[in-house]
Amino acid sequence: MRFFLLLALLVTTGCASTLSTLQTAKPLARGQFQVSGAVGVFAPVGQLGTLIDEGIDQGKAIKESVESGQPYDLPEAEAQRLLGVGMALAVAPPGPANELMIRAGLLESSTLDVGLRLSTTSVRFDGKLRLAHGGDAEDSRLPDYRRKSYDLALGVGFSRHVFKSPVLDALEIVTIDEFSRWDLEVPVYLSMDLGDIFKLYAAPKYIFSRTSLDAKLVDYSQSGKDVTGFDLGLPAQVSSHFYGASLGFALGYRYVHLYAELTAGYTDCRPVVFGQQRDLGGVSLYPSVGLAIKNPLSRGPRASSPDSRPNPERPVPST
Repeated sequence: MRFFLLLALLVTTGCASTLSTLQTAKPLARGQFQVSGAVGVFAPVGQLGTLIDEGIDQGKAIKESVESGQPYDLPEAEAQRLLGVGMALAVAPPGPANELMIRAGLLESSTLDVGLRLSTTSVRFDGKLRLAHGGDAEDSRLPDYRRKSYDLALGVGFSRHVFKSPVLDALEIVTIDEFSRWDLEVPVYLSMDLGDIFKLYAAPKYIFSRTSLDAKLVDYSQSGKDVTGFDLGLPAQVSSHFYGASLGFALGYRYVHLYAELTAGYTDCRPVVFGQQRDLGGVSLYPSVGLAIKNPLSRGPRASSPDSRPNPERPVPST
């Protein structure tokens, strides 16, 4: 019974990181804000593929047992493998995630902006610093929608997950006082802006995640073997590493853009759960779409207007 209770805990506390980027390498200028809403779908294709392959193999084994009249016996190695896949899908189940992000520029030079993202599973704060910029000058005679620019930026983000499992509390078996997960994300942004109409961007990224279980829950799981005979031990902390990249584009005009991107990568997570090391990672895909709106930037009497530039052929009146 306790074995299934612990599995229920893993299922209800499991969640996947929001892997979307939905921004280019070009930071906002000071006084400029951007609000975006998006939806993404987490797809652990590696674990799903393993589950399908294992299901096909066991289906064939069951059919052979029926035809031969011999009892079907699931080998211990296969049972452990299926249990590992089940845990992986419980910790990071496939499904949709919604998000709302607000960004603000901090410098007049448009080299640094910060953002706050609220998603279905987490709260994330990040910053982005532009390292290189090329293309048409901002004070040229070209209108905004015709300027081309190329940017490179480095970002850093910190996420705190906001989920909690009520299973064991509801059953009044053990009270969970501490259950936390946080992510540290380091992306590198590369983008090409064709005016304010089309933007193409890529963002290779690394995400380190750490989940800490409540000490009471860990002690409770360790004592389960004395009662059931099974090793039900849970680790106090679980770490994972995500290596991947986002590739996307934005289409719109001036202050409204539609974003679409695909994030793909591999998660390395191998904790010792129930007495054995389990592979809870694998290849993951995260497609997402979103809509971003930003306010117009008041430029003031800058030299971008042709009338404000001095005309060498026009005499300047003396005072």
